[in-house]
Amino acid sequence: MPLSRKPDLDPEIRRQHGVEELDHLRRRVGLWREDFLRQAPPGGGREWLFLVREFHAEIDEWLYPYVRRLVETEHITAVEGADFMDYCYRQVLMVAHHLGIIEDVPEGAGFDALPVIYR
Repeated sequence: MPLSRKPDLDPEIRRQHGVEELDHLRRRVGLWREDFLRQAPPGGGREWLFLVREFHAEIDEWLYPYVRRLVETEHITAVEGADFMDYCYRQVLMVAHHLGIIEDVPEGAGFDALPVIYR
């Protein structure tokens, strides 16, 4: 799917492609999370924090620029992009919870909750 602002691309088709892409990315992030969960023992503690940092870094390095581009090309809205990124960061929080670094993952937690991991 080319991410361009071609005027001949119907806005509804562009939006449909964006929604489909976010669905695919959600599945991919879920697979990443499962991989990180398999690597870390439940309740492993802060000595496994490097896995949380690695997962967080992968999201920032690979997904954020791509999602930003989807917003810039009007494949998704800014709100959809922010909601998706919060979903991604919630997955990082779930790995931290699995390790016992944080007690729970609050409903709707996202980017704003990340600092609690690194205290």
